Amino acid sequence: MEKVICPDCQVEIISSNPMVVGDILECSECGTEVEIISLTPLKYQVLIEEK
Repeated sequence: MEKVICPDCQVEIISSNPMVVGDILECSECGTEVEIISLTPLKYQVLIEEK
């Protein structure tokens, strides 16, 4: 299984459940959120907070 690596602090983001497209995962170290956009191959994007 591929790993989701935080684009900001490079820590592995652990998901407690099997990942599905649309999942939003939060880095436990820095709080950056990423959204899963594809499982095969694994692709994710950083969620940008709108102000």
